[in-house]
Amino acid sequence: MPQSSATSAHGNMRTEAAYSRWAPIYDLIFDLPFHPGRLAAAQAAAAAAGPDGAMLVVGVGTGLELELLPPTSRVTGVDISAAMLDIARERVARKGLRHVRGLLVMDAGATEFPDGHFDVALAPYVMSVVPNPARVLSETWRAIRPGGRMVVMNHFAAEGGPRAAIETAMEKFADWLGWRPKFPYSAVGDWIAAQPDAELIERRELAPLKLFTLLDIRKKPAQ
Repeated sequence: MPQSSATSAHGNMRTEAAYSRWAPIYDLIFDLPFHPGRLAAAQAAAAAAGPDGAMLVVGVGTGLELELLPPTSRVTGVDISAAMLDIARERVARKGLRHVRGLLVMDAGATEFPDGHFDVALAPYVMSVVPNPARVLSETWRAIRPGGRMVVMNHFAAEGGPRAAIETAMEKFADWLGWRPKFPYSAVGDWIAAQPDAELIERRELAPLKLFTLLDIRKKPAQ
């Protein structure tokens, strides 16, 4: 059932507050453990986009993916947290990342891009953060051209064992953390299955400890 505008807005406010809180220390905590997944997702997006592709990074945060993307690409990043984007802009300036064309404060579930504006969208570690993953997936999909690709990198909940117990215990702190530790694959998998023009071409578990999963989804060309 779709969320109301009020519910989505409230969820976005919680997310923005959480990530404004994380912004000053985000890179210290989340850079190295998440780097293998970031690198794999960036490489998959770069291969899909080609040498001069237009790329959208959804939930770009502090911009850790930006320097992993080809200097010949044309990258736009969006995030709901202005505090995170301030750090990303400093990174772009400090490292001279000229392929980054824009970093915009924007709700990923209601962007302002034209249909089919991008060749590829990269959504790193964001689906378990946003209040309505299906809405973000659909909005991102709209902004990709037919024949383009969407690369999703995320943690999905274990179905059993010690990791599942830990995730269940952590779920009570989800609002404070800013993400859902017990985030089911079905939140994305069901959306893919419901799209007649979506084709899942790769599903790959990655380090550390196969905690993260890369999904490479192709948007079929128009008939």
